[in-house]
Amino acid sequence: MTDEKLLKDRGIATVTEYEIRAHVSIKMLLDAIRRDRVRHPVNSVSFSPEALSCNLPDVEARGDLQLHEETKAYKMLVFIAEFRDGPDTAKFSMRHAYTTAGIARQTISDWRSCHKLFDGIVDAIQEEMIDTMRAEAYRRSVVGVDEPLVHQGLKTGETVKKYSDSLLQFTLSGYDSKFRSKDVNMNVSGSLDSTINIESVRDRLAQRLQQKSLKEE
Repeated sequence: MTDEKLLKDRGIATVTEYEIRAHVSIKMLLDAIRRDRVRHPVNSVSFSPEALSCNLPDVEARGDLQLHEETKAYKMLVFIAEFRDGPDTAKFSMRHAYTTAGIARQTISDWRSCHKLFDGIVDAIQEEMIDTMRAEAYRRSVVGVDEPLVHQGLKTGETVKKYSDSLLQFTLSGYDSKFRSKDVNMNVSGSLDSTINIESVRDRLAQRLQQKSLKEE
């Protein structure tokens, strides 16, 4: 792991900013890393507070072990913050998150297999991502998007409500099995091949999503 530094050398302001964005404290991550030392097999230096293979959670880390664990905790924190709260152009982008943290993609897989807490946090963020995508699909297919009216290449200042029928069908397929049928498909023009009333479909989807939201609360 490159760019190894003790937490005191990172700066409290920097660490605090990432903690706020990650919704996780550096102490929580560091405590979990220490607890997970038990995964290391017993060897001649298992009890050393400086050995990377130390497998005793209660040993106060020093030297190389302290540097390694505090660096890992910090990079985990950066990754979580950027994955959960990255810029609009890279919202929920794992690539952006691990690149910003200065780690490889494989490192994420390794950490998830070794550290249950980290794995659970990543799962939770991915659930947030799915919820966000559902909300956006609902907005575009049911609520509609206001698009500017253009006349002879110029905007008129008025808008028209546009809906994505293909996205509506795709969204519905996750809530109603009959919309997974091959008989219900969108053609190139964006209309339904079947005789389904598109407005009633939107109403049904809105009701189903509302009911699901109430059950999850």
